[in-house]
Amino acid sequence: MTLPAWIRPLGLAEHFIVGGVLAAVLAGLGTPAAARVVAVAAVGIAHELGDGDFTKTAGAPWNGIIDVLAFLPVPLVWWVL
Repeated sequence: MTLPAWIRPLGLAEHFIVGGVLAAVLAGLGTPAAARVVAVAAVGIAHELGDGDFTKTAGAPWNGIIDVLAFLPVPLVWWVL
């Protein structure tokens, strides 16, 4: 199975890393785990709205949804643990 052309593994990795770094910074500031998840999701949604992945780019809106989900694994796992 191949990925659609608008899904780039490097782009997903970048979103994953940014979500992880943001979660780590928020944890360092003493933010509760649930608030970290909400904050990272909000940053992801704002980013995708800003670059048009929900509305204008190829694969919209799924491109934006997948990118937002790529932000969330680190804060979600951290919350569960």
